[in-house]
Amino acid sequence: MAHLYFFPFNPPRFLHVALQVHPAARGKGVGSALWTTVLEEARQQGAALAASVDDTDAESLRWATRRGFVQHAHRFASELDLTTFDAAAHAPALAKALAQGVTFTDLAGLNPSGADTATVDRYLNFVADRLTETPDMAGHSRWPLEQVREMLRLDGTPDFPARPDWLILALAPDGTWLGTTAMIGLVSRPFLYNELTAVIPKARGRGLALPLKLQAIARAQAEGYALMRTNNHSTNAPMLRVNHQLGFVPQPGRFEMHLSALD
Repeated sequence: MAHLYFFPFNPPRFLHVALQVHPAARGKGVGSALWTTVLEEARQQGAALAASVDDTDAESLRWATRRGFVQHAHRFASELDLTTFDAAAHAPALAKALAQGVTFTDLAGLNPSGADTATVDRYLNFVADRLTETPDMAGHSRWPLEQVREMLRLDGTPDFPARPDWLILALAPDGTWLGTTAMIGLVSRPFLYNELTAVIPKARGRGLALPLKLQAIARAQAEGYALMRTNNHSTNAPMLRVNHQLGFVPQPGRFEMHLSALD
């Protein structure tokens, strides 16, 4: 099978392609036939192509490279064992933030009735702005608010409950929003996902990212979760450093491959 689809973390004008062939059918031209069809469709759409390849899958990486794909990015998950995490070890980092007059709240605290759409829209705009500042989204168009809302699961489903109390903010003494960390969770999975941690440019270098993550970790532990997972771009050195300090363990990742010229 081959699947062409829009993926919001790809650059504009790119379609993401997933192409899979059953092991018993490999080496018989099935993948090449699917690839011909993919190329024809992409040309008709006027799109370039992106693909994800496991960084441990040398065979698929060779297959993509032979067809002109080049590595654009490397992303990988990291996991934190919440059953052994000790927040006390990071008390100095939290104390440093509090000494600056920084306080922490969440979207539920800012919007207790759930009816203040202006506060929700302000948060969605805040996240949309932070996304454009990440290595993942550099040079991309700013996401529409509905897309940010969907990412944060603010409308909720039976398996993805809306949790505005998991959308955490760091506030300056004057109320300025300095940064945020966002968690989402699936009812069917025993872990929480740390979707985003970001600080506004003028507040960077003040050590706020780690205390923000501490707020998320504390909430996850309080609800009995055993594991937190996050994803990172390999070039995001500041956030990788924070995750390492907290004890996140990197997992095998994926290469994002790009094919711009379809000739």
